[in-house]
Amino acid sequence: MTKRIDMTGIGKSFFATRALDRVDFSCVSGEVHALVGLNGAGKSTLMKVLGGVIACDEGAITVDGVAVRIASPADATGLGIAMIHQEYSLINELTVAANIFLGRELYLGRTPFLDKREMARQVRTQLDRFGLTLDPARPVRELNSGEKQIVEIIRALMSNSWLIVMDEPTSALSEEDKERLFEFIRRMKAEGVAIIYISHHMPEIFGIAEQVTVMRDGKIVLSERTGDTTEAAVIQSMTGTELDDFVKPPKQIQGDVLLEVATLSKPQHYENVSFSLRRGEILVLTGLRGCGAPELAKAIFGLDGGYSGTVNYRGKPLSPGRGPAVSVRDGMGLVTENRDKNGILAPLSVRDNIALPYLEKATRGGLIDGGRIDALVAKAIRDTSTKTASAAQEIRFLSGGNKQKICFSRWLDDGLELLILLEPTRGIDVHAKADIYRIIEDLALRGVGILVLSYEIDEVMLLADRVITLYQGRSVAEYAHPHFNKDRMLADMAGVGTQAATAH
Repeated sequence: MTKRIDMTGIGKSFFATRALDRVDFSCVSGEVHALVGLNGAGKSTLMKVLGGVIACDEGAITVDGVAVRIASPADATGLGIAMIHQEYSLINELTVAANIFLGRELYLGRTPFLDKREMARQVRTQLDRFGLTLDPARPVRELNSGEKQIVEIIRALMSNSWLIVMDEPTSALSEEDKERLFEFIRRMKAEGVAIIYISHHMPEIFGIAEQVTVMRDGKIVLSERTGDTTEAAVIQSMTGTELDDFVKPPKQIQGDVLLEVATLSKPQHYENVSFSLRRGEILVLTGLRGCGAPELAKAIFGLDGGYSGTVNYRGKPLSPGRGPAVSVRDGMGLVTENRDKNGILAPLSVRDNIALPYLEKATRGGLIDGGRIDALVAKAIRDTSTKTASAAQEIRFLSGGNKQKICFSRWLDDGLELLILLEPTRGIDVHAKADIYRIIEDLALRGVGILVLSYEIDEVMLLADRVITLYQGRSVAEYAHPHFNKDRMLADMAGVGTQAATAH
């Protein structure tokens, strides 16, 4: 039997900002409905209303024509609505089965002892239903990103959910894991599950969704069957104009060597990795998740000293135990891969988040030069085209793309010499991506050395001056712009022929 949910005339304002302007949105079981729009368009606010996280100011929600009240996440769960957020909510030290049954555990009779065997059996039944081979007794810390995504979905299904909201579900997945997720989604559709799929990746949307709805400035501006529209039409609806694509400018790398990494090794993470980076160069490290690149980058920044080998910066060796504060003082910056977890301080304002690396530089005689900080903050917001009501606004109220721009903007002072970027465009829209690519290129043209980790092969080829492919912690090959070979890079990343080579 087909189930249907309708959101009608949904309105929501935050002070003077109209976040949702009489939005009508529907979803039916057995279909994927893609919800897209630029960061700040209102997608997340609409889904928070559906999930009971926030209350709407006006409008109504019905399920199969019957009016319902969703005043809390518990109300949403009771109606069979589950939310799977971009950042996983699993507990690493618990098993797959324990995570899935968290909060609704099964006990042996009336005893206080968990019935682990029955919980594992029920989870195994669900996994078998979808042809999955995960071990219910396996600790979640041992799973890769794709497997964690599956655990989140199974938890939702075992809570009797018929409607699942997925927010950027592939942002942390390898190409192989993406295909596994898409197959799982197809099976869920066949089982009658409805999926609201929030994504910025057009090929994914047109590959798995039956319906696509575009939001802009809190309004629905397009809602069509995917077979009746095009990727270009969706992107134009998102931006309101033709998308101004990023085009990599021609340039010659002639700067001095800024960074030299020699035979860097850390057990279980990376082994015998060597490379150099010139001033003004964009060097991209790429591979599958687990390739060791994030750990390598953090070691260079001083977040991890447990390695062997040498790192020379500006012609001098860096001490493994120096810490990130010394790196910042020496002109290094780092944008982490998880902005919400370790890239921002959510309770603080936009101003305070941008100012963090500048506080020591702007302090004289124990007093902070507020005027200098204000000037730096205003310039950073302007240079990155960040959308915020004011510098005093709490950063947690910004969209994902604008939070990411803040993470960039805090490093844009004149003292920056080396910027390390981990997945710099993860979970942000096409418009914000183009803005960030331009920021990166502008910094490189200024002479800043840029070291990037990216798992998106198209982004790698668009952004890099030079690429190093990694497989299981070892460097495989090196490629120089414009002589990139996508098929060879993908083969390197998958370990197809791991003989190290250099391509010019």
